[in-house]
Amino acid sequence: MDYTFVINGDPNSRKRKAPQGACETCKKRKSDPRTASTTPGRMQNLDPPSSGRDKSTISSDEQRQHHARPYEHPSNSRFIGDLNPEASLVAEHDPGSGNRDRHDVGIWVGRHTYDVRHEHDHRQRESVDAHSPEREGLVGGEDQGPPSALMNTQDRDSLIDIYFARLNPLLPIVDEATFRNTERKSQLVMYAMCLVASRDQNARRYLRFLESPEPLTPRKFASRVYASLRWGVQLERERDKINLIQILALMSLYSEGPDGTVDASMHLSQAIHHGQTIGLHLGRSSGHGGSRTRLFWALWILSSFNAGLNGRPRQILDLDIGLKLEEAYEISAPGTRILLAISQLLTKIIGLYQPTAALDIMGIEEDYESFENILDRCGAWDLEPNVITSLEIYYHGVAIISHRARATSRPLLPTPSSLRQELSALQIVTTLRHISPQNLVPLPLIPYGISLAVSTFYNQLRSARSHIKRTAAREHIDSCVQALEQLSEWSQPAKNMAMLGRKALEQTAQVAGVSVSPELRRTSRMHAGPAEWRPAGPPYHHSDPAGLQQSNAAASLAGQHQQPDGGLSGFDIAYDGLMDMDAVFGDFLNMNLPDFGLPFQ
Repeated sequence: MDYTFVINGDPNSRKRKAPQGACETCKKRKSDPRTASTTPGRMQNLDPPSSGRDKSTISSDEQRQHHARPYEHPSNSRFIGDLNPEASLVAEHDPGSGNRDRHDVGIWVGRHTYDVRHEHDHRQRESVDAHSPEREGLVGGEDQGPPSALMNTQDRDSLIDIYFARLNPLLPIVDEATFRNTERKSQLVMYAMCLVASRDQNARRYLRFLESPEPLTPRKFASRVYASLRWGVQLERERDKINLIQILALMSLYSEGPDGTVDASMHLSQAIHHGQTIGLHLGRSSGHGGSRTRLFWALWILSSFNAGLNGRPRQILDLDIGLKLEEAYEISAPGTRILLAISQLLTKIIGLYQPTAALDIMGIEEDYESFENILDRCGAWDLEPNVITSLEIYYHGVAIISHRARATSRPLLPTPSSLRQELSALQIVTTLRHISPQNLVPLPLIPYGISLAVSTFYNQLRSARSHIKRTAAREHIDSCVQALEQLSEWSQPAKNMAMLGRKALEQTAQVAGVSVSPELRRTSRMHAGPAEWRPAGPPYHHSDPAGLQQSNAAASLAGQHQQPDGGLSGFDIAYDGLMDMDAVFGDFLNMNLPDFGLPFQ
């Protein structure tokens, strides 16, 4: 074996033979027992070398100090915007939360609790799923196909049909005509469509793989498909740019686990990057029947939605677009037109949460288009009622954040934006009493809108001085939480928000019981389980018979009776026991919270 060296004075000395063995110094060092590792099986290759020295030259004291040091994250804190409260929940129970720095657009939160629980959660998943097909697909060699290839063709095609019928008319990421006419279809594109379609209620019986005829739950099925998609993208199995953009855009609609928000934003960033690389934003797609132009405007919609949902800056600016928005309305379906109109409103609203926003501007007070006017302008009255209802919930969620409440106290004088906020929250809860949330379009914008309504009602509960209004706010929170519990079958953010809503109801009930009896405060009010959807009717409250008997006994011992306002007559709006929930609901939320990061489990 020869090595070539740089010419060093002697032009004839370009090559020299490599030594056939180690030098005497190295042989002595390798045979010295003091430099040998005293801990067999230690994975020292995980520690990157910090210098050119051989690891065997490090003293045993230095080795003990090195392995005794705890793992340190590259960054001790991270910034979360006001529209993304993921870390604000963890921060309240973080040992390093005293060092938090409050800014106009968000907070810096410590990573201690986040990283510790993430490591514990990761070890748990590894111990349970070490031999699962999705894990094997991720750690296997390049010759091993993704686990999604084990899916039955008929089930896969059924999910694709559901995708084109329910989701693609709203976000035209995949052109159906082009897809149907393509002989060799991209496997990753097909399974990306299955990933999004698996949340639909009509898809339940198709959520299975060849090794088992029993259907999986939507979240388990989606988790496995997502793992295979990520595996394929990382190995660059898809080289076609349009297919890759479609895959990444569909993957951005999936958010699960501790890094779900980050991963979703990253997938969308990559999709937009590839789209700009081939010039989607410049309109160079006249020969494709407008399919690529529709794909670009779908990315534009997702860019605005990602800014609100995941607390990220918009990644497509209007000044960089060579296309006209008016032309997008002409080539788009009615459902897409509605999303374009809502995204236009959201673009204006995001300005309230940017670092340069004026502190004295609390909302969009003028020129805010109504949902009915949007339906008229987009010619969308003929859409299915469930689709219109889904889009209306998203519209009202965006209307809620059109007023930026910087504290739980309400303004002394109502403004158009604050009134719009309250009315939109009421419209959401009214809608949920007349339709099952499982019949809505399974897109993440639905849990987002309902979660914003919960935060609005919580602010009303904390600031209202009227007993009736407080009671009504608790009932509205309960209705929204029941809807989120139904959506939690496919949405982890919905599950997290439902848990937080239940916690808010429990804490307010405990505060209301302070003036009744100390025993009542110690009564457990834990929620027994998910509630089923109910049509319009009197408000429903879960109750534990044993807990109810204890509460009645405690009330009788204190000489008190049931309060006609639902037990809120003793509610103190300044009670410090609600400070934890104020940290949760103080800013408007996206609720992409990891299960392990919840401080209220």
